[in-house]
Amino acid sequence: MRVQLDKFEDNEMVVLLLYPGGRRSFDVPRELLPEGARAGDVFEVSFSRDREETDRLAAENKSLLDDLLGRDG
Repeated sequence: MRVQLDKFEDNEMVVLLLYPGGRRSFDVPRELLPEGARAGDVFEVSFSRDREETDRLAAENKSLLDDLLGRDG
């Protein structure tokens, strides 16, 4: 997926547009972009699932819910 930096906001956020097309936009913290990023720059963005962390978090949430409901797990 590619995005284009549209503009910088006053609150340390930037507006990114899906590229090409720019039909959808979203704000992200400015600190996530590389130093020197400028309006008009295009970035490659990718997501990867962290299965191990997802499973660990699910087990933690289940344990907390079991504790709240008085279950023995």
